[in-house]
Amino acid sequence: MAILQDIKGLTNEDLRKIRLMRPGTSIDLQVSSASMTKRVRTEFVGMDGTRCMIIRFPDESKWGSLRDSIFTDKNLVIRYILEDDAGEIIAFKVKVTLILTKPSHLIFTSFPLSIQSHDLRAEPRAQTRTAVTLRNAENNLDIAQCLVRDISLKGCRISIERTSVTRPNLKQDVVMIFTDAAGDELLLKGAVMNSKSDEVTVYFGIKFETPEEEVGHLLQKMMLATS
Repeated sequence: MAILQDIKGLTNEDLRKIRLMRPGTSIDLQVSSASMTKRVRTEFVGMDGTRCMIIRFPDESKWGSLRDSIFTDKNLVIRYILEDDAGEIIAFKVKVTLILTKPSHLIFTSFPLSIQSHDLRAEPRAQTRTAVTLRNAENNLDIAQCLVRDISLKGCRISIERTSVTRPNLKQDVVMIFTDAAGDELLLKGAVMNSKSDEVTVYFGIKFETPEEEVGHLLQKMMLATS
């Protein structure tokens, strides 16, 4: 991931991953000058179709002067974590096209010509759309109906509609109730580790507390492949 090759061409999947960036997303910005290369943190502001991207100029009181590293026609490398989709680090090159100082200090850049990605998850996940009931492990009360979007022996990602009256809390212990082909209930215990959202859906990452052997048995009963 240290060096990005200039391979042109974005696939539909690449574009989907880029468009999953939301205003306010924290990004890692790699900048360089004649004397150094360093990475600083800043914020994604937005994009105008595939014409340009907009990011906030990094806080120079925190990162030091960047005027010799960020200027018009300068190449930058942007990295961000796509946690709510596949647990990937996404990286791409852009060129600075305009810098504004008022009313906000913003950087306008070209749209990327290609992206690179690196999977953060050690455990492969199977894609699915399985309906489950999410229950509070402490009081045994149902929290919401949700969909499992992907699942592995160690955890899964679920989605809940934003219109849902109730949602789980971070670090909350939960029980996921599946129903197999025979109509029997299958239970998985876990803890809510993270959450992300878009315009219509809230996504939660669940880390299983159920032993992997039991999870594997459940996946077999659901006829899901984990590789």
